[in-house]
Amino acid sequence: MMLHRGWWAASPSSKWLAKKRDEGSPGVWAVEKRRDPLLGRSLSHWADLGREDVPQLCGNPAEVLAEHYAINDGVVRTRFPPEPNGYLHIGHAKSMNMNFKLAFEKLGIEDGSRRECVFRYDDTNPEKENREFVESLRKDVAWMGWSPIQVTHTSDYFEALYAMALELIRAGKAYVCEQSPAEIEACRGVAKARAALRRLRESNSRTIPEDVVVAAREDTPGAHESPYRDRPVSENLASFEKMRRGQVAEGAMTLRLKMDNDATNFNMFDQVAYRIKFSPHPNTGDAWCVYPTYDYTHCVVDSLEHVDYSICTLEFETRRESYYWVLDALDIYRPKVFEMSRLNITYTVLSKRKLAKLVDTKVVRGWDDPRMPTISGLRRRGYSPAALNSFCDDIGVTRNENLIDYVRLQHFARLDLEPRAPRRMAVREPFRIDLDGPDEVFRRDYHAQGYTLRLSRTIYIDRKDYRDVDSPDFFGLAPQKIVRLRHAVNIRYESDGKGVVVDDSIDPKGKLHWVSEEDAVECELRDYDRLFVVPKIDESKWEKQINPNSEVVYDTALVHHSVKDWAPLTSVQFERLGFYCVDYDGKVFNRTVELRSETAAAAAKGRSRKEEQLAQLAKKEAAKSIDPKDMFKSGPYSQFDADGLPTRDARGAPLSKSLIKKLKKDQAKQKRLFEANRT
Repeated sequence: MMLHRGWWAASPSSKWLAKKRDEGSPGVWAVEKRRDPLLGRSLSHWADLGREDVPQLCGNPAEVLAEHYAINDGVVRTRFPPEPNGYLHIGHAKSMNMNFKLAFEKLGIEDGSRRECVFRYDDTNPEKENREFVESLRKDVAWMGWSPIQVTHTSDYFEALYAMALELIRAGKAYVCEQSPAEIEACRGVAKARAALRRLRESNSRTIPEDVVVAAREDTPGAHESPYRDRPVSENLASFEKMRRGQVAEGAMTLRLKMDNDATNFNMFDQVAYRIKFSPHPNTGDAWCVYPTYDYTHCVVDSLEHVDYSICTLEFETRRESYYWVLDALDIYRPKVFEMSRLNITYTVLSKRKLAKLVDTKVVRGWDDPRMPTISGLRRRGYSPAALNSFCDDIGVTRNENLIDYVRLQHFARLDLEPRAPRRMAVREPFRIDLDGPDEVFRRDYHAQGYTLRLSRTIYIDRKDYRDVDSPDFFGLAPQKIVRLRHAVNIRYESDGKGVVVDDSIDPKGKLHWVSEEDAVECELRDYDRLFVVPKIDESKWEKQINPNSEVVYDTALVHHSVKDWAPLTSVQFERLGFYCVDYDGKVFNRTVELRSETAAAAAKGRSRKEEQLAQLAKKEAAKSIDPKDMFKSGPYSQFDADGLPTRDARGAPLSKSLIKKLKKDQAKQKRLFEANRT
């Protein structure tokens, strides 16, 4: 029982868990496994492991669950535990969406007062963590709109964790090891070879590779274990105290858990629970020089915070057995565990290690560079919490590996920005035109959507909208050609930068955005593209696949003067250019997304033939994992039927019968592809 253990008083959760609510917490523990929306598969030793018609209690005795019910007193609790060793990214947005909202929806818990999520800094590695990262996590969680019931740090539990480690040592379940990392890895290699040898013999294999036999070292029975594994408890306690006091060199000793070195799951190979690090901690300072590991702390702190569901990604699934080993060894409350697939998006990376390298090697300006998939980067680019959360709602949660098309994320940016971003005009590369015409056309005001334009005798259009030689497929300006200045007048270009205002009754095909000299304010436009040139990066050469044109800067751009005092992060739609966001200095505008999705031809522009082949192959692979109900969600549609078939376009107009018929045919084809991939 947890409340009567000596270390409970040292646990910060003992102070904030005593709250009174209505009955309700036992409900999620009474659900049969097959009906539990989150439980998933099990990798442990419980008596009810193979049964689906009984509640799976995770090995919790009745009295432990009764204590858990009393402590939680009616709520169901999850946790969001990022490590402050970098900035949060879009994958963390999916995790927040799951832990703060979707998990409760799946469990049918509608009462908000019964929903609790703890925001926990999983800060066990002081060498890689700092105050900048801690503050960025706090800011991002709040900005995304989530309100945790409690903000905690794993480091808040260091006293309790240390006391529990002493308990494990006294029980003979942990020992101080003096092997070096290389020696530990060598023992692990022997254990892996012996496991492989057992599998070959159990399968009656006719051939057993000689290298496996040699690596197994069967002539030395203890070769797979630490020579310190069976040292006396008194020696372990004394050595651990030396570690605690800093009387031992960094790397000379570790505290290891006495698990199962003969297990086929190598996460059960005697894990390191504590190591020495003479590094100050961003939360505890110099109070400690021994720090617990993730594998020891995350399960224990889940238990101390009485989390009902511990939700993580699939790469942690094989750690479920070691998760419960620690809790069984301490005989404390065991939460339920659910693993979901990681979020993977085309043309970017969501590995903190790779993101950190992009920052360290100056490929990007920092963690909040608008090209980065970090929440800070997406915020600076102009994405809103509503757009990101809508994206997370749309992709949902699954245990199947998937690759989400980047255009799907862009789709939700457009849906969010189209109705709320005010319109203005700007030119990337100004091309000057001096106009001649009646005085009255230069004296009057011209009204656009939400702002007023003045036509001066000198205007600027975008350089790309002018050609010396015209062509039938070009709708811009050319000598002796008439175009319309949006919201204003028609002009004809003469030559040498001269133009003239002409008859307004003509309706030319070309309608250009422009800025008058009188209205113009200098600014910088930064147009952002995909971070990588291929949809799915090659791990062996990912740095060579970085898009060298992921950022294009127009530092002589001009914009309508009405935006010059707008607050940072204000969104705007620059007509014909895209949706932009005011950067922090107020003089730079970052492009959030183009006005419409790129075509396949535009996306392929600039690729080599081999890169294009890789892109097409990755696109086909990505298509296999797309549920036919979701295939049109990133398109120009606003409403769908129950099967995910579009019924209205982006502006809400009904689709034609012929188009619906075509889309239905495409969906049937995708359904066959999707189902074939699942079998």
